[in-house]
Amino acid sequence: MTFIIFYADSDHFSMMIGALTFILNIVMKKILVTTDFSTHSKAGLRFAMQLATQTEVELVFFHCFQALIPTSVHRQRIENMRQGQILEQLENLEKFVLRLYRSMNLTPVTYRCAVIEDFSPENAILEYARRNAFNYICISTRGAGKMRSIIGTNTGNVMLKSSVPVLAIPHTYRVRPIIKVLYASDLKNLDKEISVASVFANDLELTMDLAYFYHPAEIKLDLEMMAEMWRKKYKHLNQIYFEQFQLEEGFIGKLDKLTKKVKPSVVVFFTHSNLTWFDKLFSASKSEAFSFITKVPMLVFRKTK
Repeated sequence: MTFIIFYADSDHFSMMIGALTFILNIVMKKILVTTDFSTHSKAGLRFAMQLATQTEVELVFFHCFQALIPTSVHRQRIENMRQGQILEQLENLEKFVLRLYRSMNLTPVTYRCAVIEDFSPENAILEYARRNAFNYICISTRGAGKMRSIIGTNTGNVMLKSSVPVLAIPHTYRVRPIIKVLYASDLKNLDKEISVASVFANDLELTMDLAYFYHPAEIKLDLEMMAEMWRKKYKHLNQIYFEQFQLEEGFIGKLDKLTKKVKPSVVVFFTHSNLTWFDKLFSASKSEAFSFITKVPMLVFRKTK
C-alpha cells in the first residue's frame, strides 16, 4: 500500500493527520498460517479461513521444507535443483489450500502462499513472521505425546520466542463462528494486556470475558468490589470469573473445566518467564500444556515487563 502526502496550511493539518490515522488503522491485518501438509495441520488453516469470513485479513499460507540434494550433484547445479523444489512445493501448497477451501464451501479471500527452504521450520516461521511484520502466527497443535510438536517444531519454543502473537489451534478443532474471547489473567499489567487483547476482540466484534485465578494465600481480595470496578473501567468486558486455585490442584485442568463451562471461541494468554508461583501458572510451558488438552484455540502473547 502506498500513501501520497501533500503539505497543507495549518488549518487543514489536523484534518490530514486524522485522515491518515484512519487509513493506517484500516490497513489489513496479516496472519501467517503454517502447514506441513499433514491432516493435523488443517486445523490451523480452517480456523484462519473461518476468521477471514468474519473480518478483513490477508492470509499467507506458509510451508517450510528441507531440499533433497544428492551429494553427487555438481555445486553449480545445486541452486537450480533447490529452486526447482521450491517451485514444486509452492504448487503443492496452492493445491492443498484450494482443496481445503473447496471442502469448506468457501470462496478464497485475500491470500497468498509462501515456501521457504530451511532445515529448521521453527526458525523459518519465526524469522519470516518477524521480517514481514505479521500480526499473528496461526499454527496447529498435534495433541499430547512424547514429541509434543507443531508442524515439526516445539510448541513452547514458538510461543516463548515469537515476538508475534501466536494462535495455537488444537488438531481436533471443528469450524464454527468465532464469537467470544476468554482472557485468562494474573492481573499483572492488566491495563496494557486487556487493551492488547481487546484489539483482537474488536477486530472480529467479539465479546470478551475475564478469568482471574487466585490462591487462598494471597492478600484477602474483595472480589465483588474488583468486579464492579473492572466493569466500570473496561466497558467491553462481558463476564468476569474468579476461580480459587489450590497449588496441589492441576491448574491446567481447572482452566480446562472453565473453558468447557464458558465455551469461548479463543482463550487469550500472556506468557512470561518470571519465577514466582503464579508466574509459573501462566508461563509458556503452561500455555503449551493447555494447548495439548483443550479443544479451544489459544491466542498467546509474549508478556512484557
